[in-house]
Amino acid sequence: MKSALELDLYYGALPGDRRDALLAIRKLIQRIWPSATEDMHYNMPTFHLDGEPMCAIASQKHFMALYVMHYDLLDAFKNDLKIYDRGKSCIRFKRLETTTYDLIDRIVKYIGNQSALSQVIAKPGASRRQTVRS
Repeated sequence: MKSALELDLYYGALPGDRRDALLAIRKLIQRIWPSATEDMHYNMPTFHLDGEPMCAIASQKHFMALYVMHYDLLDAFKNDLKIYDRGKSCIRFKRLETTTYDLIDRIVKYIGNQSALSQVIAKPGASRRQTVRS
């Protein structure tokens, strides 16, 4: 219950345009992976699939972001991501445009299906810590 309240508070505190964008991504993830659970982890809404963190969404000071825990899987989208501001495990955007929404849709489907192939699990917001799978 605490996590549900934290999620409500997080989304409720966002400015309208960012709340709408992140809630749209939230609904997208829930539609693609109805068995995924959501909680506040790493101080942001985080989605878990089969008990393992899959991705997180956040509103930062100057942008919104999708964080991918198995960030090595983003290599499959290397060409699509060239036009985006991104970090090792995140895709940053200022507005949720149709092309961004469609790309997030494809990424969320892919990372959920391919997570077993990943060699890493990122911890967003941590100082470059990661777990390497053996």
